[in-house]
Amino acid sequence: MSNQEHEQGKNSTMQLPLVASLRISVIYLICGALWILFSDEALNAMVPDKKMFAYFSLLKGWFYIVMTALLLYYLIYKATLRMSVAERKLQHQYTELLHNREELRSIAFKDQLTGLPNRLALYENLTFLKDASLFYVDLDDFKYVNDTLGHAFGDRLIKEVSARIAGGLHASEQLYRLGGDEWVIVTREPEIRLHVRGELLLNLFDHPFAVGEHRMHMTGSIGISRFPSHGRTLEQLLKNADIALYQAKKQGKNGFAFYEDSLSVPVQHRADTERLLRQALDKGEFELHYQPQIHLATSRVTGFEALIRWNSPELGQMSPDQFIRIAEETQLIVPIGDWVLRTACEFIRTVHQKGDNAAIVSVNVSVMQLIDNRFVERVLELLNETGLEPHYLELEVTESMVIESLDLIGDKLDRLIEYGVNIALDDFGRGFSSLSHLLKLPITTLKIDKSFIEQIPDNQEDQPLTGLIIRLAKDMGIKVVAEGVEKYVQLDYLKKYECDCIQGYLFSEPLPAIIARDWIKTASLPTLCF
Repeated sequence: MSNQEHEQGKNSTMQLPLVASLRISVIYLICGALWILFSDEALNAMVPDKKMFAYFSLLKGWFYIVMTALLLYYLIYKATLRMSVAERKLQHQYTELLHNREELRSIAFKDQLTGLPNRLALYENLTFLKDASLFYVDLDDFKYVNDTLGHAFGDRLIKEVSARIAGGLHASEQLYRLGGDEWVIVTREPEIRLHVRGELLLNLFDHPFAVGEHRMHMTGSIGISRFPSHGRTLEQLLKNADIALYQAKKQGKNGFAFYEDSLSVPVQHRADTERLLRQALDKGEFELHYQPQIHLATSRVTGFEALIRWNSPELGQMSPDQFIRIAEETQLIVPIGDWVLRTACEFIRTVHQKGDNAAIVSVNVSVMQLIDNRFVERVLELLNETGLEPHYLELEVTESMVIESLDLIGDKLDRLIEYGVNIALDDFGRGFSSLSHLLKLPITTLKIDKSFIEQIPDNQEDQPLTGLIIRLAKDMGIKVVAEGVEKYVQLDYLKKYECDCIQGYLFSEPLPAIIARDWIKTASLPTLCF
């Protein structure tokens, strides 16, 4: 409808009462004139006596007045009744509107899962910031709960955590759920009490959370900011509390940290890294380097470990330890991991085509990839697409990853081994370092961490542990690879204990694919004399 038509309709609506009133008035005037005219003529014809005529004329006048009064009463009563009904309807509609407004306000300002005030409520309520401090609370590793037990279980856990935090508040404190596994507690505790308050809040996570038949142990991390030293607006306080939360997680989780100005620089760097990382795969900024693995008995290259590099135009060349953790936290590790697997399989296929049919390729995989329900199928699909036999692929998992998630990934590792894929336990010795774990882990290869190898030159006679690990693994039928070999004295020791394979800078650094393919044929290996 055009504006002109709208205005015409509006004017027509306003004219309706005026037209109706004029119509009634005209009808009344006509009826009154006809009554006076014809009633006088009839009365004059019927009553010749002037005295009687005056009497009947008076009666006629009163009759007209009474009838007019009755008519007016009827019209006014009818109009008043309609107005009263309309007023009651309007009052009812107004009451409903107020009720709906309150309901909408409740929906808008309340978290629907927990019933707690939400982020909008935080901005609405916290207009007075003086002496206010924010505790930004976040669960540690909650994404693993959702990924393994499902979002429905995660929602129930969130409700239990919310109830426990709410039960541990002081009377003057307010709790808000920002979404996901994040809460904000607003407190006006004195600054000298904030440290104690943080410890008390962490104590709420000491006991497991009951979710149905499950007993779930969870920890939390807390970032703390305070007005006005850490911000004069709610946005600044929230941002800085979030930065402090990131620092608390970086320090090992299950703790709290206060905001400091120096924390902003690494957080901004992380934000930039995450932003650029999201575009890196599409822009082809990743590259794989391959470090040869040498078989000690034959001095031949038996395989390569694929190591990812990120050549960022803005950040420069980035090693895995600078971006893999961020990739895991943002779920980008899954597509990146698929790319690494495909590229590594294609690389080793080209090595086979050049005549070395025995070389395998080792690829590091993240726990985020392993807990994916289709991980095994995805690996088999990539092998089929690249035409690589399964026994030429070795997947490397870290010791801590397997121990912490064995219930979730153990069956998948067993299935991969059944299909012929090799499973290597990487960095053995850096994590739990328990030899008893070797008895129950589904692995085919054990990679001894560089930290063990570095100790060898000090005094071989006083370093029996590395040799013990080698002999125990070999007795179990597990291939042993020593990482980080950089000195001949380390080589001598590993040869003495019959280590299967070694890799390290003594032989070669990680090489670009085009160089690694020819390295087997052209490079001169050091003579292994013992």
